[in-house]
Amino acid sequence: MKKYKVILTVLLIVLVAVAAVLVSGVLDIRSTPSLDPNSGNKAGSTAYTDTYTKSEAVKLPLMKTDFADVYYTMNDAGDVKFYQVTRGAVTELPESESYEVSAVCSNQTLTAEVHFIERDGRTYGCGLFTNKLHPDVLIYDYAFFKVTDMFESYRSPSGVNYAGRGGKLLLIDTDSDRVYVDEKVYSEAFVLNADHSTSLFLSNDQRVVGMDAKEKTDYKMFTDDILDQDKTANILFFSSRYYVDYADSGKADIFTSGGSGTNIDNVRYVIDIDGLYFWNYEGETYFFRDNEDGSFSLKAFNPSNQETRPLESFTGSLNEDYIVRGRYIFNKKTGSLLNVITGDAKQVTYTCFKEGFVADLFEISENGRYCAVRGLNDGAKCALGIMDLETGAMTAYTDEVFNNVANITLTNDGAAVVSVKDADNGFYQLTAAFAADAPAEETSAQETEAAQG
Repeated sequence: MKKYKVILTVLLIVLVAVAAVLVSGVLDIRSTPSLDPNSGNKAGSTAYTDTYTKSEAVKLPLMKTDFADVYYTMNDAGDVKFYQVTRGAVTELPESESYEVSAVCSNQTLTAEVHFIERDGRTYGCGLFTNKLHPDVLIYDYAFFKVTDMFESYRSPSGVNYAGRGGKLLLIDTDSDRVYVDEKVYSEAFVLNADHSTSLFLSNDQRVVGMDAKEKTDYKMFTDDILDQDKTANILFFSSRYYVDYADSGKADIFTSGGSGTNIDNVRYVIDIDGLYFWNYEGETYFFRDNEDGSFSLKAFNPSNQETRPLESFTGSLNEDYIVRGRYIFNKKTGSLLNVITGDAKQVTYTCFKEGFVADLFEISENGRYCAVRGLNDGAKCALGIMDLETGAMTAYTDEVFNNVANITLTNDGAAVVSVKDADNGFYQLTAAFAADAPAEETSAQETEAAQG
């Protein structure tokens, strides 16, 4: 119990320390000289931050929603705000509604005020539980609530169509280390009914309890990348079923809903996968699996004939040497980038960096055009590279500020949103736009300074 109180205390101290500081603006990447993809372009150590003006608009890291250009912020009191990022401009959006949602996890009732936004008939909502807000709950310190649209194919054991009745899917992540990480792992799942009540989504049969009095988090696991499964006959999800808290180096199976009796999640769909990733494409399920020689492969499982075929082989370790974002797998050492669905390969230019550069953060826009990498460059200084994969243009920035990046997001229109943690002032944002359609112009540092007043 002491360990969890320490984790919560650290989390709350970080959140309370957030100051009302935002650095935002627009950086035209084409204001630099014409770029040679083979040689790259290296900007000055402060060129990135020098192009920004200060604003008080946003006070916390911008986190992804289910909508490509919409983000949320959340403080330790559970207050949520939504923002839209367009060409580097950040604009606050009104929420659709908010209401209190409660769900029972390990015989404890977790409650959060969930804030919603709707677009084109789709819904996204999020909320926060902490035992600071609800001190009567003893074994949970933190829980992130996400609400999204229900799977169209889902039916209860009695045949109830929850989506048709207006039900939503409530997912809960209880790991406070992921509070400012977009790639969450949801270990609790519920139906959020139209009357705001909740009921269990899939069965909890055979779920075991750990030494901390919580039910194990590896029993059923969802990620944001696998939630769009409306075309599948059954719901697919992860389960390690090894009765341990899942770690990145652990093995898991893909399970499918359906089966006999009331235990509706007892079918192993694909066993022994590497990492919490899979993709449904043209009737097959793509996934990673380790090879006996220490490499790993991308494979495709066909449920019709129960056969698995290899697609691509990779050297090294998936969890140590690669970063997976959406449909893309990125090699941190070499910069190679592969779309696992189409097989299209790209090369992220490392010639902008010092020899031996290895990325530790990678993000890519949903449309696959823009990407960003962060890693060590030139000794202890940290480097950030922003690349237009369509043109091959890359600019690299070296500045110690990039040691403290919390997350990076690339929007489809070429905006890079970088949330940075400042030791003294909490978090602030760096927002840059590629302005790919703008005419290329030379802009000197003196002109930039004059424009900022």
